Formats: sequence, C-alpha cells, structure tokens
Amino acid sequence: MDSTRIYRLDCLPGKVQWRIKEAQMEAARVWMRCRDLHLRARREHLPWPRRDDLQQATKGQYALHSQTVQMICHKFLTNIDNTQQVRKRNKQIRYPYKDKHFYPLYWPAQAVSVESGRVVLPMGRGRPALVLHRDLPANTGACTIVWNDGYELHVTIARRRAEEPPGPERAAIDLGEIHQAAVPTSSGVALVVSGRGIRSIKRRCNQALGTIARKRARCKKGSKRWRKLQHARRKVSARTERQVRDLRH
Repeated sequence: MDSTRIYRLDCLPGKVQWRIKEAQMEAARVWMRCRDLHLRARREHLPWPRRDDLQQATKGQYALHSQTVQMICHKFLTNIDNTQQVRKRNKQIRYPYKDKHFYPLYWPAQAVSVESGRVVLPMGRGRPALVLHRDLPANTGACTIVWNDGYELHVTIARRRAEEPPGPERAAIDLGEIHQAAVPTSSGVALVVSGRGIRSIKRRCNQALGTIARKRARCKKGSKRWRKLQHARRKVSARTERQVRDLRH
C-alpha cells in the first residue's frame, strides 16, 4: 500500500525554476508525439501503437531522463485505455487531441536518489541532475513535479497494508458538502462531522480572489503590479487548498 506526500517547492532559485519549466515543456512535446502517432493510426485504420512502439519512437530524442520519457508514454496509454472504456457509454468522449504546453515530470523509484537533506532527480545523460533540498524519508519511491499554483513535489511512500481491525463492528462513511461525513456503524452509534470549517475557508478564499480580481482589472496585463497580484492570487489559492486538504484528512 502506497501513500503520497506533497512538498511545496517554494523559494526555488530562478535557475532551478527555469530548468523545471523547460523540462515540463519538453515533457509536453513527448506527450504530443504520442498523441500524433495514435491519431495517425486511428485515421489510417492501422494497429494502435502500444508501449514498445511509443518508447521506440521517443527514445533518445528529448532532453529528459529515459525513464521519465517512458513513464509519460505509460501515462498516455493509460489515458487511452480509460477513454476507450468511457466511450462504451458515451461516444462523444474524444481521444486525446489537444496540444499541451506543459506536462508533469515523472521519475520511478529506481531513478530517484535520496541523500542527506536533498533529493537528486536525473535529467538524462550529459545533463546535470535536478537537486532539490528536501529531507525525504528513506523509503521514498517514485517522484513527480507538478504545477499547482506553484511547483509541488509529490513523493510516493511505501507503507505496509493495515491489518484487519479486531471486533465484528463495521462503519460506513457518506461524504457530503454541508456535513463533511456521516459515519453510521453496525453497533447503532453514529458520528456526523460538520463541514462548516471547509465552507468558511472557501468563502474567505472567494472573497480574497474577488478583491484581487478587481484590483487586477485596473492593471495592464504583464505589468509589475499585475504580476504581483497574480502571485498573490496563486498564494491564496494554494493556501486554501492545503487548508481544505488538512481538514478533510
């Protein structure tokens, strides 16, 4: 059983941020290459490319680690399989067709090197590795860098599966909006968790975003003040998401 820990990558040096941005643009080109091959096969009624075909078509052509490119191909094929299943119920669902400008960066567990106070993520032969100063646990697995109103490092942590709880009683959880969770049990005891705290946080976030939007509407797009307000908007949104996640946890 695996769990995921999220580390905010705040205060990164400008050079590191630019390298991550360029790498995500390169990852998007890998994804679009896979999309083009699959689209061509569908249009010409050819056999759809599988994992080996995509890996062979993208091997050694992009400024990324080889296993990062392979994982992008795997993600694309997973998307294709999910779309194929959904299209059985709704034919209006389309296979991937849009262009992407950025795409997350993936590293499998065997490519990640965890050292004292830092994690080293390889970027391919002949290119310096990406070094992030974060203290990660020793059982760190696969890593992903995503953009979520700022860069985040998603780390997979391997955990032992929980043992079967003792006793015959069981509980079920019904999630909701006004009440975050209603938990009835087989013993007749129930628990209702209020969702007022989450609703209050979201309302405060919407008010703050509205204030920022009104100020930003009077600015010229791309100006210094506009960029500051854009940064403030991302900061408020990211903080709200973390607060809601903590309350739900």
